[in-house]
Amino acid sequence: MRIATTTIYKQGAAELQRHQSVQAKLQNQLSTGRRVLTPADDPISSAKALDVMQAKELNDQYAVNSKTADSAMRLSEATMQQVTELLHDIYSLAVKAGNPSQTVAEKKLLDAELQGQYKQMISLANATDGTGSYLYSGFKGTTQPFTETSFGNVQYFGDDGQRQMQISGSRQIPVSESGYQIFQAARTGNGSFVSSANGVAPGNSGSGVISPGEVVDLTKWNDPTHSQKFKVEFQSVNDPANPGKPLISYDLIDNQPFLADGVTANTNFNKSIVDGYDYTAVPVRPAIPGTLNNYPRAYLPGGDIEFKKIASDPIAMPAWDYGIKMNVTGKPSVVIGALGSNATPTGSVSSSTLDSFNIDPSRNNGDIFQTMKVFSDALNAYQTSPTGMANFQNQLNSVLQNTSNVLTNVLSSQGSMGARMAETQSVQNTNGDLKVQYGQTLSGLQDLDYAEALSDFSLTQTLLEASRKSFSQVQGLSLFQYIS
Repeated sequence: MRIATTTIYKQGAAELQRHQSVQAKLQNQLSTGRRVLTPADDPISSAKALDVMQAKELNDQYAVNSKTADSAMRLSEATMQQVTELLHDIYSLAVKAGNPSQTVAEKKLLDAELQGQYKQMISLANATDGTGSYLYSGFKGTTQPFTETSFGNVQYFGDDGQRQMQISGSRQIPVSESGYQIFQAARTGNGSFVSSANGVAPGNSGSGVISPGEVVDLTKWNDPTHSQKFKVEFQSVNDPANPGKPLISYDLIDNQPFLADGVTANTNFNKSIVDGYDYTAVPVRPAIPGTLNNYPRAYLPGGDIEFKKIASDPIAMPAWDYGIKMNVTGKPSVVIGALGSNATPTGSVSSSTLDSFNIDPSRNNGDIFQTMKVFSDALNAYQTSPTGMANFQNQLNSVLQNTSNVLTNVLSSQGSMGARMAETQSVQNTNGDLKVQYGQTLSGLQDLDYAEALSDFSLTQTLLEASRKSFSQVQGLSLFQYIS
């Protein structure tokens, strides 16, 4: 077979170029450490590697988000810890203020301390995360959440939302809180109802102090057919057998004008739930000749005032039970009439002289700023008379209860944030494991087997040298060299 010289040259050059191309590719693989340099090297592995790389980059972003979320929550949690400590200080100050031996001047000194705590509370409520975003404004990160219009009257301009951050493919975690829920939405009273002294002027005239009360049977208290607003009204008359020692009695009065729907009138409104007396037409029970005109139940200082039918109640009344109780200490009300020789009341009875206490359902509007205002007003209005001391103690009990409720609210938010921080840490660990897994998968798809590559490189180099030598010898196979 005749082979042209040009054919020999072309084949030799082509083989040399092929070996050089293979060696260049191997050298590039060795220098980069990657087996797949272009999709053409391994289309299937290249496509899989692209998917894995996208997942890896997304996971890396989740890891960054997790760290950012954790940082924001740690700052918020640290701020709430300061709020917790401040609430403890306010509670301790209220306990200290309950010392009856303190003078009016000493009460005002306590108020000066309270004013500093009040300013600190507002500052903490308006805390930022260091980048200008407020911690407790809900979704409105750039809006200052709390603005004081006057002492104790603080308005919330944030919202009830929680800013969230994506920390994994299936989890968005809240990184902010609603300031209203923390500082202004605690349950009032004991969580079910609020017991308070009559706040309508001129207020109570005696030295009665009411307890926060307790729920004995929550099911009965929450019965929708029952009222949840009452008035405990006291009457005091002279005891003819013990002059100077009044006989005090009380009544439990339904004080809810409408039923639970807020529209239907309550037919029992302003009626005694003990014996059914209607105070609507005649606000004060009329005097009964020959009796002391006591209200239906005798008062025992510190004894339970039970909102259910007891043995001393009129037999004609059906059994009833509202599931709550409380007690009153001291001497509620003052003597309202003088007694004649026949032990018949001769003085007229005026409703303004009857001390009363209100029972109202708890609400989610326990405002720490308003509570501090009540505390401050009580300290500044303190009087050393029995009535003044009783009014102060009733207000102080309310301050203690509401402060405790706000503290419970803050601790609940703090606990929730702690749980989210633990979850974020767990997600960070998972993201770290995924990062390692993605790296191993990419390595299997893209990375070079150095032993195999070095062996191939050595073989290719040998083939290239052989091709060069053989081609140089083939170049001399020309008849012209022999003719000449």
